[in-house]
Amino acid sequence: MPVNASGRTGLLSPEPTTTGALAGEFGVREVTPVDNSILSALPPSTLARLLPLLRPVELKHRQILQESHRPVERVYFIQRGMAVLFARTKRDGEVGVAMIGRAGVVGVPDVLGTMRSFHRCLMQVPGEALQIDAHDLRHAVDESPALRQQMMNFIQALVLQHSQTALCNARHRLDERLARWLLLAHDRLEDDTIPLTHDLLSMMLGVRRAGITTTLDRLERSGAVRKQRGAVRVVDRAAIERGTCECYRIIATEYERMMDFARRDGRPERRRLVSAE
Repeated sequence: MPVNASGRTGLLSPEPTTTGALAGEFGVREVTPVDNSILSALPPSTLARLLPLLRPVELKHRQILQESHRPVERVYFIQRGMAVLFARTKRDGEVGVAMIGRAGVVGVPDVLGTMRSFHRCLMQVPGEALQIDAHDLRHAVDESPALRQQMMNFIQALVLQHSQTALCNARHRLDERLARWLLLAHDRLEDDTIPLTHDLLSMMLGVRRAGITTTLDRLERSGAVRKQRGAVRVVDRAAIERGTCECYRIIATEYERMMDFARRDGRPERRRLVSAE
């Protein structure tokens, strides 16, 4: 195991001076784009030293990334697609409490040291992630102040999303809540077509399917969206923003502030990660 700059043994490899040195030390297999905002915001040296620990993986629809009340074994830095955190009771079933896209990570309990999550996390829109073993990430966070700060930034934004969603679901009209959900999903997917079903929207908003159908029909008649089979296409984002409540802007502003993540402008530069054999 390599010895870090402080002289103690650690998981983070000594900083390579050039890409060539990195390739020479580990052996190049492929070059993988780094589109996750947490990783992209790291200093290049820190990102490079995480190299041997990250593995590109494909994430399928409805794949379980995190199970409630079970140990977190792997952590996923989302690159593409969208995951949803669900809270659950035996009587009421599941309700979505947060969405995670390429600005985030699944496996927060590992970073906090609690090791188990109260929430189940499913991949609702298939995509890709950079996966790391939970114990490797814990050690890496301990050794890297920059990585630890980025993780804490995301956790604060995630906590805000949880709390604001609770307020929104309790106080605001269904049309405002649906507009908030569509805008947040649009931000995370960066695509005008949002793959979803009425069942998913029902779980996300904690209402019956009939209410979702009626509200979506009204949005479509206004020209803001167009319903497609298994998806909703955003036609007029500005119209959706006018119809949502303050909660969307509160959540989005915090993500932009804490993660330096803008929906369209100022997108972090795509860095490239050289995978080790």
